[in-house]
Amino acid sequence: MTLEVDAIHTFYGESHVLHGASLRVQPGEVVALLGRNGAGKTTLVRSIVGFEHPRSGRIAWEGSLIHRLPPHAIARRGLGLVPQGRRIFAPLSVAENLRFAERPGRWTPERVYAIFPRLRERAAQGGGTLSGGEQQMLAIGRALLTNPRLLVLDEPSEGLAPLIVRELGRVLTGLKAEGLSMLLVEQNLALALRVADRVYVMNKGQIVYHGTRDELGANEEIKRRYLGLA
Repeated sequence: MTLEVDAIHTFYGESHVLHGASLRVQPGEVVALLGRNGAGKTTLVRSIVGFEHPRSGRIAWEGSLIHRLPPHAIARRGLGLVPQGRRIFAPLSVAENLRFAERPGRWTPERVYAIFPRLRERAAQGGGTLSGGEQQMLAIGRALLTNPRLLVLDEPSEGLAPLIVRELGRVLTGLKAEGLSMLLVEQNLALALRVADRVYVMNKGQIVYHGTRDELGANEEIKRRYLGLA
């Protein structure tokens, strides 16, 4: 269940966005991808899940090449996505959003309600009427119901209050304890260092740093230069 991204170059039209980006996610591992806005993080996610196809390089999942496959085929192979901006189905109820995504496996709506009790309380409520934090819970629950072997989360803490971010960290730590592999794309360094085993840092479409969370935590130069932290 290893994800391997090897030297991919991804373009939007003639705009060259990713310049030879590479990373790995091993089974049961949580890997964080950090960087400022515009660094290329979301483009890397879109390349992994099939929304964009790299012009060169390769992406392999569980030993098979996936970088030319459409998104639905990649999802069926066990990659679940929590997209940036949540992208829930606003007209549908919470329960309908969850049922829409459900596939056979150990994750069921009841398990999702167990880790997100607020969703149980809002089950009949329209997705578009939820708070930002509740919508993020729903987006994560929906992705879990596809029963992924790798969960890709694109900026899950974006726009959330600090209290909700701490709750998000608790949930991700619990998923990690269950052995779920995750690629966590974030700007929130504290959240990433709380959850991740290893960290990659992007800048201008390239991976400029790779290390353990402890190594990054101690590297003031990298944090200052690429993450804007004093």
